[in-house]
Amino acid sequence: MLVFGLKAIGIRRLKKSNAGLFWLIDMRFLLSSDTFEGEMKLWKKIIYEVGLNISQGSSCHCTEPDRFRIYFANTSEDTLKFSRQRITKFVESIGRQKVFENKL
Repeated sequence: MLVFGLKAIGIRRLKKSNAGLFWLIDMRFLLSSDTFEGEMKLWKKIIYEVGLNISQGSSCHCTEPDRFRIYFANTSEDTLKFSRQRITKFVESIGRQKVFENKL
């Protein structure tokens, strides 16, 4: 359910993230810059604006600044649906902002 929901909004699960408690996801298309500073900026937006706590890749020693870790252990289906709705709304708002900025 979570994989298909994230895939629908352009977030793909990395194939090497096959642990039983979390997935690494690729969110490079949402970064303001392809740097760890850009990653931190996106992470703060997700924490403070979306209200979801996912881990930025740099905190997990990832070598690229576009990886984020989503934990799903011990989570109900309703909570996953709610979280997916929040991240979908956020991703859609970023897309609208980028379209608006490109028209300026």
